[in-house]
Amino acid sequence: MGNESPATEKVLPTLTRPQQIFLYIAPFPALAFFKIWASLGREPGSLLIAACAMLVYCAAVVALARRWDKPTYFDWAVGAYFLLITVSLALWPGVIGAILSRYAVTGIYLCMFAAAFVPPVLGLDPFTYHYAKKYAPKAVWGTSVFMSINRIMTFAWSGLFAVCIVLSLYPSVITRALIPISLILGVGIPFNFRFPDYYLRRVGLPTIAEMRKFAKNPAAGAIGSRPPGLVVRPAPDINKSQPRKETTMKVLAINSSARSDGISKTGMMLDALAQGMRDAGAEVDVIPLRKKTVKNCIGCFTCWTKTPGVCIQKDDMTNELFPKWLEADIVVYATPLYHFTVNAAMKAFIERTLPVLEPFMVRTNGGTTHPLRQKPPKVVVLSVAGFPEASVFAQLSSYAKFLFQKGLIGEIYRPGAEGMPRAPEIRKDILDATAQAGRELVQSSKISEATMARITQPIADFDASAKLTNAFWKTCIQEGVSPREFEQKNMIPRPDSIETFMMIMSMGFNREAAGATKAVLQFNFSGEVKGACYLTIDNGRIEPRAGNSEKPDLVVDAPFDIWMDIMTGKADGQQMLMEQKYKTAGDLSLLMRMKDLFGGKGR
Repeated sequence: MGNESPATEKVLPTLTRPQQIFLYIAPFPALAFFKIWASLGREPGSLLIAACAMLVYCAAVVALARRWDKPTYFDWAVGAYFLLITVSLALWPGVIGAILSRYAVTGIYLCMFAAAFVPPVLGLDPFTYHYAKKYAPKAVWGTSVFMSINRIMTFAWSGLFAVCIVLSLYPSVITRALIPISLILGVGIPFNFRFPDYYLRRVGLPTIAEMRKFAKNPAAGAIGSRPPGLVVRPAPDINKSQPRKETTMKVLAINSSARSDGISKTGMMLDALAQGMRDAGAEVDVIPLRKKTVKNCIGCFTCWTKTPGVCIQKDDMTNELFPKWLEADIVVYATPLYHFTVNAAMKAFIERTLPVLEPFMVRTNGGTTHPLRQKPPKVVVLSVAGFPEASVFAQLSSYAKFLFQKGLIGEIYRPGAEGMPRAPEIRKDILDATAQAGRELVQSSKISEATMARITQPIADFDASAKLTNAFWKTCIQEGVSPREFEQKNMIPRPDSIETFMMIMSMGFNREAAGATKAVLQFNFSGEVKGACYLTIDNGRIEPRAGNSEKPDLVVDAPFDIWMDIMTGKADGQQMLMEQKYKTAGDLSLLMRMKDLFGGKGR
């Protein structure tokens, strides 16, 4: 019985509702009648007659069940129970009669326990299997997932009946009736209704109701006419991929950056893209992979054989992400550029989408491929890099085109991304253009050349960018901090030349604090770095220049290292002035306003 497949199941007539109800409850009237009869203190002879009558009744139930459907384990267990009682009463009437008068209700729970526990131990189908087949499509009856659900439910019921047996040994109506009935109705029955769908959702499969919908309407199914992952099927027509379920526009945006929001340039770009897609009416679900568990593919191919379409690993990919991936119309793969392609987290995610393929080999356009179980979503690839050249994305672009082919509808690559925080105006335009790209992708499945030109516009020339970047890394190394700690401590790069000093001062200029201020700040440096420069502030703008101004409003004469200590917060400017570590001339109010004028918006 345990190996019986759907193909060999006996074809039975459709039962009427009264027939179904009778078969479900048929064994229980015999148990209830005999329990009441025995509890009234009947003589052994009277109990023997009642047991014989119930045995005949059970034989009739089994006969009807064989004719209409098939006997359940409960039918056989109750019949065996009354056969045992009949024989025992005939051999030892006094002893057995006394036991039955005190523990008749225990016999009921023993029958239930035996019907639930014994069959799977003997390698037979779980006892819930018979009832589950009434609600699940026939296509799933012989699958391992369906059998696993029923085994778990069977042993759960076995435990429940075992508890009832123990409770029934205490002579009280509370322990023999009220508590057991409450457990069965309050725990067992709700468990029966809720557990199958819970288990199916955990492994990324349709619910029972969805299975019935698939069975009735094959066109509505996500993978042909059967629910995904539950089908034991012959080799399909490998020249045809199965159609995807038609849905409203859904976008799944996968962010594989290890950095948190506010630091991640990948996240910055993706947030803008996602907002543009939402503006165009799409439903966008942004998933940070750093908060999910996606195990590496172990190459077992279970998803191709034993559980077609479903990975054997139980993690966030199987339980949540892969089902969302299957349902999406567009998937955005957002990754920082690691070694000129996707990072490890994104690679693991991509590899775990293997269940969408079938194992068969076919020739397509001169190459060997695997057929699809379901048409995959369209793809957009977004990536950022620190290097300023667009050519650094060549390997990633080649990989994306080869992997996704015609499904690739957009590539968004932002070189020199680490410079975005230092250029607020350009950053705003880049993010606005990225949002526009999101709208275009939803509306037309492509990105215009004009929008891409804005996204990839230069942020700074290489020399300036490299000098700022190198000053940043030198500061991190000298202070022994990571980039994250650098940001958390609100640090600024320590200039190592007059040129980088002017660049960093310009980067940290606070337009709002400056307001309508008009002033010229002259700096004359001595020590290891010698030279002069000045900063012209005019109505919210700043212009740095090397050399000397003709009419400065404030002049600072300082050793370069001393002023850099003040600038980076390692020394107190007022104290250094009092100790005559540096000198000033002109409008000292400008010196007092330095922290406000260069307080960091855009730094």
